[in-house]
Amino acid sequence: MRAIFIGNITVDEAGERYRVGGSGYYGGRALAYLGVDVYVATHIAEEYRGMIKGIANTFGISIIELSNSGTPIFVIERGKAVRFKCVSPKIMFRDIEVFLKSYNFNIILFTPIMNELDSDIIDIANYKKDVVSLDIQGFVRMYSDDSIKLQWRNDLFEIFPYMDIVHGNISEFCFYRDAKWVLKTMKEFSMSINTAFLISNDDKGTYLVYRGEVLHIPPPAIEPVDDVGAGDILLAVTSLYRAEGMDILSSTIRGVAAASLKVMNAYREWFDRNLIDMYSKEIEDRVNPIELS
Repeated sequence: MRAIFIGNITVDEAGERYRVGGSGYYGGRALAYLGVDVYVATHIAEEYRGMIKGIANTFGISIIELSNSGTPIFVIERGKAVRFKCVSPKIMFRDIEVFLKSYNFNIILFTPIMNELDSDIIDIANYKKDVVSLDIQGFVRMYSDDSIKLQWRNDLFEIFPYMDIVHGNISEFCFYRDAKWVLKTMKEFSMSINTAFLISNDDKGTYLVYRGEVLHIPPPAIEPVDDVGAGDILLAVTSLYRAEGMDILSSTIRGVAAASLKVMNAYREWFDRNLIDMYSKEIEDRVNPIELS
């Protein structure tokens, strides 16, 4: 199984510590643990090349380096990105077309971090073999007045039908502030397409919205250590099990289990398939349908 993450790797600044971040790192590391051949298409600034490529290589991630024009830096406080430095260079279809033709990826994941992808990702989606997924966070983020803000893009509703799986935190579906109205809107939108929506609600669990049905998937009972990257892992692992032929609910449960295990085991090996299966059994009996009147 071969997967590509299309989106810039980041450097995260947490106090005096610097670490590699971004969906390609967290999601890519998760899939590498599970035996996937992982690639990340990203720009890398010259001064961070050694750190990023060294860490990626350690965890079995192959970097497709697009240019040395910049690496985005996020300032992390209490597990959340609160400020943004440098730039997030654009990734164009022409930058990666040759790789898509040559590598025969089973899974394509669009994982921008700050508006580096445009709507031409629909052209990229045509190269997918099994599953194409998207995380909305990098489409709805904007940076102004020295802070990261959210602004909805209506063209996302035109992109969604081309995706198999879409993930976002419930706050990132920012066309409404009310969570119930977000779920109702996505439920109605999902009725006529075959896209599954994974809507995270922090430690309260994940909503799976699919074909007009809304299910709440609670996380397993764990002791949290570090939740950075949990949503990236949820999307990546769900996409993998879906590409392997598992139904969408079972795939999502495994994504939730994997994300929770990373939060618990943040500073050691996160998980393997046996551990994911074990925690998934705990979750399965607690899944509940959500009625939205």
